[in-house]
Amino acid sequence: MAIVVKGEITITKGFDTWKAMVKKNKDRMDEMGMVMLFAGVQKDDPTKLHAIMKFPNMEAFQAFGSNEELTEERRKAGAVVETGVMTMMSDDEFFTNFPDPFIKD
Repeated sequence: MAIVVKGEITITKGFDTWKAMVKKNKDRMDEMGMVMLFAGVQKDDPTKLHAIMKFPNMEAFQAFGSNEELTEERRKAGAVVETGVMTMMSDDEFFTNFPDPFIKD
């Protein structure tokens, strides 16, 4: 059962720094089965990051949250981890990339 989670967090070093951290940790995220469906900052506040992530199950989501090395990587990239709010969006009742994916590097 896949789950979709919406995350909101404050970042202090800009989106490019945060995005580079995500790309650097792609293998670690792949091992957890985590897929980043969307990430971006608010137009009116570039310190407010919003992300939509997909995990294969609750255990993978919990592994993401409890991974101390990844948490430290996120902190170094400017994520104020204590401000993070994760909202469970769905379990198997969703679709993505409709009608086509849009990716801007």
